[in-house]
Amino acid sequence: MKVADLLAAELTLDASAGRFYGVVVGVVTNTTDPDSLARVKVSYPWMADDAESPWARVVTPMAGNDRGLVCRPEVGDEVLVAFEHGDVRFPYVLGAVWNGTDKPPQNRGSDGDNNVRMIRSRSGHEIQLDDTSGSEKIVIVDKSGSHKIELSSSGVVITSSAVKIGSSNASEGLVLGSAFMQLFNSHTHPTGVGPSGPPVQPMATGQHVSSNHKTE
Repeated sequence: MKVADLLAAELTLDASAGRFYGVVVGVVTNTTDPDSLARVKVSYPWMADDAESPWARVVTPMAGNDRGLVCRPEVGDEVLVAFEHGDVRFPYVLGAVWNGTDKPPQNRGSDGDNNVRMIRSRSGHEIQLDDTSGSEKIVIVDKSGSHKIELSSSGVVITSSAVKIGSSNASEGLVLGSAFMQLFNSHTHPTGVGPSGPPVQPMATGQHVSSNHKTE
């Protein structure tokens, strides 16, 4: 028997046993699991409009006690569903799929090159792993696109209009090393006969001013 015939034979509903073997397409209808087990409910477009599944467990990497990858599908997402031993009372969501309406992120680069791995959230936050030869990098960017951390072999670049170090309540201004050194070397003091000259021992670049770490 041909492989196609074998698959067709497997994907059949056994009315006497109430079992459905193979995978089917579903659309997520509910994500508010009353038991907080990260399950979802789905409807089946190929059945009646009011046909909704029992709570379906979502397959995810590293699932275990208080650990694992939490990437649940959204209401309205198209998903692939399988059933435990073919029993439709025990559905599992194997994963979500893109389609003609819900398309993949457009800034992932060329499909032919396949250089970019990406996680993009509903609001637009992104984590990108770019394997483009010669310019490999990891990028974390918020939904506005205005705040970004870029890591590469050449260093770390933080792009933001407001960087706070220590906590979100940080209020002390950062000292700009080169600008402070220039200000120190040119400052004077008033005296009885006029302003003093610049410091006899000017401040010079040294360990107190980094040559590797820069800011604007």
